[in-house]
Amino acid sequence: MSKTNKVHAVIYTILGLLLIFSVIMWMRSYRRNRELSTAVNNNYDRAFFELTDYVNDIDASLSKAQLAASPAQLASISNEIFMQAAEAKSCFGQLPQQELNLEHTSRFLSQVGDYTYVLSQSMINGNEISEEEYRTLGKLNEYAAQLGKSLTDIEQKIYSGEVSFRTASASLTKSAFAEGEGIFESLENVEKSFDGYPSLIYDGPFSEHIENMEAYMLKDAPELTKEQAKKRAEQFLGDRGGGLRFENETKNTAIESYTFGKEENGHHIAVSITKRGGYVLYFLENRDVRSSNYDITAATEKARQFLELHGFEDMTDSYYETVDNVATINFAYTQNGVKCYSDLIKLRVDLETGDVIGMECNGYLMNHRMRDVTSVSLDTEQAKACVSTHLNVTAVSLAIIPKDSMREVLCYEFKGSYMDKNFIVYINAESGIEEEILLLIESPTGVLTI
Repeated sequence: MSKTNKVHAVIYTILGLLLIFSVIMWMRSYRRNRELSTAVNNNYDRAFFELTDYVNDIDASLSKAQLAASPAQLASISNEIFMQAAEAKSCFGQLPQQELNLEHTSRFLSQVGDYTYVLSQSMINGNEISEEEYRTLGKLNEYAAQLGKSLTDIEQKIYSGEVSFRTASASLTKSAFAEGEGIFESLENVEKSFDGYPSLIYDGPFSEHIENMEAYMLKDAPELTKEQAKKRAEQFLGDRGGGLRFENETKNTAIESYTFGKEENGHHIAVSITKRGGYVLYFLENRDVRSSNYDITAATEKARQFLELHGFEDMTDSYYETVDNVATINFAYTQNGVKCYSDLIKLRVDLETGDVIGMECNGYLMNHRMRDVTSVSLDTEQAKACVSTHLNVTAVSLAIIPKDSMREVLCYEFKGSYMDKNFIVYINAESGIEEEILLLIESPTGVLTI
C-alpha cells in the first residue's frame, strides 16, 4: 500500500471513529432529553390530576357549606375549603401557563377559600349568613362543579392519550407542541366557562373592590401636565431642584405619576409626582452613608420637621428600622388623638448627616381623609375586659386599623407584656371583638410588628 493510501486510510479511520462517537453522543443526548421530557410530562400530569381532585373536593365542600347551620360546622368546612383551594392553586401554578391566560380560573381558586373563611368568621362573631351570601355560595358551588367536570374530562383524555403535556425544552412554548395542542385548547375552554363569573365584594384580601380602589387624596383633583409636575418636583427639592430631567411615567394604576431625576455628587435623586393633584408620591436619594452620628430619637425629630416643612401636620411616629446607617421611620396621621394607621408615610433618614433622603406617601395618598372617630360604644374599662387577663396592660389609646380587605376599624389599642414579650391588642371600640394581636419585635436595629 502506497504512503498516500495509508494516509487516506488513517484519515478515513479517524473520520469514521468521529462519526461513530458523534452518533453515540447524539443517541445519549437524545435519550437524556427523552428522559427529561418524560419526567417533566409526568410532573405536569401529576399536578393536573391532583388539581382535578382538589377542585372536586371543593365542589363537595361547598355543597356542605350551604347546609351548615352552626358557626363551628361552617368554620370546619371553610377550613377544608381554604386548604383545598391553597393546594389547588399550588398544583395550578405547576402547570405550563406561559401561552395561556387563565386569570379567571386562578382568581376563582384564590377567592373561594377566602370567601368561605370570611363567612365563618362572621358567624363566629354572632352574625347570620344573609340570603345574598347563600346565593353567592351557590354560585361558587356551580362554578366549582363546572370546573371539576371540565378538568375531569381533560383528565380522561390524558389517560387515553388523546392529549398530553409535552415539551422539547425547559422553556415551554406553544410551538413546542405537536400532538399536545389539544390540551391548550381544552384549558382555554375551561377559562371560557368562567364567563359571567360574579364580582365578589366581601371583607377579604381577594375581594374585587381592592383592585378597583381609588386614592382618596386624588379624587376630583386636577390633572397636571408633565411640565407642571416637574415644577412641583423642583419646588419640593428647593435649592437642589435644578437640573431635574423626566425619567418615566406610570399609567393604569391607582396612582399615576411622573418621575424626574438627576445625578448629584455621585448619587441619584428621584422625585415622583402624582398626575392628579401634584402630590409627592415618593422621593429617594441614593447615597452611601458611612457612619452614624444621630440616634433614633434625633432622627425621628429630623423626620418630623421634614414632614411639617412639607405640609404634613399631626403625624405620629410608630415603628422604625435601621440598616446601613439609614433609619426608616413610619409615621401615621393622628386625628383628634386617634392614630390612623392607613394614612402611612415612610421616611428614610441619613444617620450620618441627619438629612431626610427618602419619603414614600402611597398609603397616605390612598387613604387620607377625615373620619368619624365618635362611634365608640365601649369605654376603656369595657374594652379592657375583652383583653386576655394574661396581658399586663401598660398603655391604651384609640386607633383606626386597616383589615386585609382594606376596611377600617376603630379600635382601642392596648399595649402590654406577657412572658417577657411586648404585644399590641386591638379591640373593636363598637362591638368589643378582638380584631388583631401583634407581637412587637424589638432589637437594637428597630421596632417592628408581626
